[in-house]
Amino acid sequence: MPHGFERIVAHPERQDHSADQPGDTIVARLRLDGWHDITVRVMHPFTWDAKFRGYRIDELAISPARPRTLVSGAYSVADAAALNHDERHGSRTPFDFPEGEMHDGVLYRTVGHAPEPDERYHDAAGWCTVAGLDTDGQPVAFATALDRSDCVLLDLLADDHGLTVQTRLPWQTFRPAELPAADALPGLLVRHGTGDHETAEARLRELLAATVPSRASVAPPPLIADTWGFGTDIDPKRVTAFFDVASSLGVEVVTVDKGWEDHVGDWYAQSGYTGGVAGIAALAHDRGMRLGLWVGAGNASPESAVATAHPDWLATWNGRHQMVSHRNHSLCLGHEPARDHVFASLDRLVRDGVDWLLHDFETISRCDAEHHTHDPGAGEAAGVVGWYSVLAALRAAHPDLLIENCWNGGKPLDLAMIVHHDTTIGDDWCRSEQNRLAALGLGVYLPSSWTSKYMGDEPRLPLRAQLAPYLVGGPWIFMGDLPGWSSSQLAEMQRAIAIYLSWRTAAMDVRAVPPVLSGPAAGVTGLAYTPRANGEQLAAFAVSEAGVGQLVRWHPVLSSSGAAAVESWIVRDEWSGAERVSSRAELAAGIPLDTARADGLALSVRPS
Repeated sequence: MPHGFERIVAHPERQDHSADQPGDTIVARLRLDGWHDITVRVMHPFTWDAKFRGYRIDELAISPARPRTLVSGAYSVADAAALNHDERHGSRTPFDFPEGEMHDGVLYRTVGHAPEPDERYHDAAGWCTVAGLDTDGQPVAFATALDRSDCVLLDLLADDHGLTVQTRLPWQTFRPAELPAADALPGLLVRHGTGDHETAEARLRELLAATVPSRASVAPPPLIADTWGFGTDIDPKRVTAFFDVASSLGVEVVTVDKGWEDHVGDWYAQSGYTGGVAGIAALAHDRGMRLGLWVGAGNASPESAVATAHPDWLATWNGRHQMVSHRNHSLCLGHEPARDHVFASLDRLVRDGVDWLLHDFETISRCDAEHHTHDPGAGEAAGVVGWYSVLAALRAAHPDLLIENCWNGGKPLDLAMIVHHDTTIGDDWCRSEQNRLAALGLGVYLPSSWTSKYMGDEPRLPLRAQLAPYLVGGPWIFMGDLPGWSSSQLAEMQRAIAIYLSWRTAAMDVRAVPPVLSGPAAGVTGLAYTPRANGEQLAAFAVSEAGVGQLVRWHPVLSSSGAAAVESWIVRDEWSGAERVSSRAELAAGIPLDTARADGLALSVRPS
């Protein structure tokens, strides 16, 4: 197991159950004797179920009176909400999907509300850190991560003698006729020892970086343009104009988002695109760009050929077809014929010239259909295996294909998702500040090159202030009206692109972090790379009206081994190219930021 982690899967144990009262299945259990004063750090991913929360890391206390359970998987917010509801009301609520004309399936929370800090159940990424004290009062910590995308409950149960950690598969999604072998169940990867949360987070970073596919660790994150700035209001003329401007900006991948397809589920281009998908690919390739296509691979519209010809392939849940994003049905990827159809459709698209696959909507279905090739009591687990087998087969058939996870804002987030993707969305709002916060949350754990940033048009912001967070990190994806940008906006974009390209990196040890600031920093936000080996570092800042006139200083990190003995540094304004030489003492005192007006700043330091 990489980097000192141990994979724990106990012999599966089904809790007390009957036909009317099915029980959860305990998969793994770990006992840590003597641990006390325990806290857990939980990262809540972006989800449209809690869209104003975004990526946030909470530190929650664990005690005998306050157990905690982290809920990961495809529908974690909805599942945690239902479980908290059950705890409050003593009920047993089946997980479900919304119904009615007001729902398009984007929001799954049908019972209760997004978890609050005082509640037991919390939606979480498929990893966390736990820290406390041992019997001698010494700090101890562990890092843990899940290697599957099922709905998995991670229980943290404290008592007077220590801490029990266990994983459960809830009865709502897992009640098979027979329990599978341990190696067919989600594994719990654990590494524990002395230290604190920061120690455990460093161990997680090593594990996650080792999980990222090798292509993403050697190729720098690309510059991408995507048509979602127009929503689904696209046609061949608009797409061609978009490609022309993208090419002039030096975009490396151009993605046609939802609206190109005839029907979700069939995956043929609308009739106006000459040559179909192959014709769209030629438009991109002739302009020196790779082609990306948006695909909701696990979905099918009710009018699609696949749904009308094979309604038996659709996932059913609680006895009916669920209605999910944009009022589509789900195909059950745990059902072999449906899975074969999805692979064949994606394979055809790649053979027609698709270089970058952007998958969205719901790709892991919940299904209890009696007639499918999976156990109806374990349909979600079958869907997990089915979806990742499709991606693995697609990658084997097309080694150069790049795969982006955009499932409703990036769900799920665990080792299985990471190992099958070359990047994942950071935040689905396409807004500057939300992307900055997402980069900081993900940056605690993941390399900066692996998390995408979606940029929509935000005319209310000074352009450089909007651009600042996009200069640091992973794939930068323009999602605005490129053909409608003014000449001055295009010129600013060219300069910003040059900064991005000169600093982007595929290094797995580089993350997006908050720059160290002093002074009244309200109204000044920032994002920085961790320093390179020689101490070089870039930081970008957005100054709002509230920060105008404030004396704020940036303190570059000077503690890296390559920077330790350097006395003379070059400070560069990346926008203007102006440089000056500063001493180590001046850098330690802080570089004053230009807060004369609301704007965006980009500063770098490197050894002289």
